Amino acid sequence: MKIGKILLAAGLGLICTVAPSFAEGEEAAEETTKESWLPGSLSGNVGVVTDYSFRGISQTNKNMALQGGIDWEHDSGVFVGMWASSLDYSSGGTTTGGYLEQDFYGGYSGNFSDAFSYDVTAIFFFYPGDEQYNYWEFVLGLCYDFDFMSVKAGFLGSPDYFGIYDTGIYASTGFAVPIPLNIPYFDLTFDANAGYTHADRVIFEDHHYFDWNAGLVVALPFNLSLDFRYVGTDVKHVANTDNRFVFGATYSF
Repeated sequence: MKIGKILLAAGLGLICTVAPSFAEGEEAAEETTKESWLPGSLSGNVGVVTDYSFRGISQTNKNMALQGGIDWEHDSGVFVGMWASSLDYSSGGTTTGGYLEQDFYGGYSGNFSDAFSYDVTAIFFFYPGDEQYNYWEFVLGLCYDFDFMSVKAGFLGSPDYFGIYDTGIYASTGFAVPIPLNIPYFDLTFDANAGYTHADRVIFEDHHYFDWNAGLVVALPFNLSLDFRYVGTDVKHVANTDNRFVFGATYSF
């Protein structure tokens, strides 16, 4: 799964595709020599996080989560995929129940120029055992790469947000800055994002809230990556919405 689509499925709404690192570039060169039985490309990932934060709100009561996904992308720009995460809603402060989130999505990605890209995506959020919370989101995302940094923006709309909030929107923006270290097989990027959620019905004590996150992404050999991030919201006096550190590790294949 591309890094951009991991962020999308995890609730950031940012679909800017990160350029391959030096270490990833060598692996990609080896893969081009292999013949594939499937048109396009197939990829996947598995990972663990200390807290599954969805738009600033913990979906695991600040406990660990196992996550993973698989993607297929055609040379034309068409893609489909699935991403899943374990959940923990055993106590208050959350909007849904269940033990698992499964995101099924598909769409089209393209470029206005070498530096300016876009994605149009439809996502279905599925909660086994708590189907009343199932819902659709439709996404438009933009990314511009300035070489020294990339900026990104996303707009998501849902006719039935989380299955209970009627019409909902999520708007987000962010940027990523590679940090030059000149260390072989080791890449470091500073990544920061902010988002705004609004729904027709009340979310917590209001119809809207802001969330943000910032941290370091470390790309390592063997398709390993580490993410050290600080996340938060402006929601007050509600469990699982306070500012906190989150750590994640992902293996991509």
